[in-house]
Amino acid sequence: MPSFPIFAAMKLTAMAAGLVIAGGLLSACGAESTDVTYKAWTEGGDLKSVRHDYVDGLNGAVSVPAAVRGADWNTREDGGHTPRLKVVPTGTGVAHCLLMEGDGRVLDQREGTAGRPVTCFAQR
Repeated sequence: MPSFPIFAAMKLTAMAAGLVIAGGLLSACGAESTDVTYKAWTEGGDLKSVRHDYVDGLNGAVSVPAAVRGADWNTREDGGHTPRLKVVPTGTGVAHCLLMEGDGRVLDQREGTAGRPVTCFAQR
């Protein structure tokens, strides 16, 4: 009878060690973050509207309007496989958009024309 608790303790120790090793292997593999920085700004005007697509859990990608005020806006979200950002300027302002990986790598960057919307999009 005393051998059963010893085997149970050994199983728990082995399982804990396995989890630690698996966690170390995942971090060593450089598991990539899916975070994307979304940036929108204008020159010569303010932002009229900003809409960005990001991943919302099991529901997949969602597109939501952002609450904008002034000439610039940004957020960091899980961009999933196809992050997208649409920027509309006021008046004759020139809209800009930028999608950037968590490591600083630019996925897409665009500059619109006066008074016209601009869209950044990336396929990852």
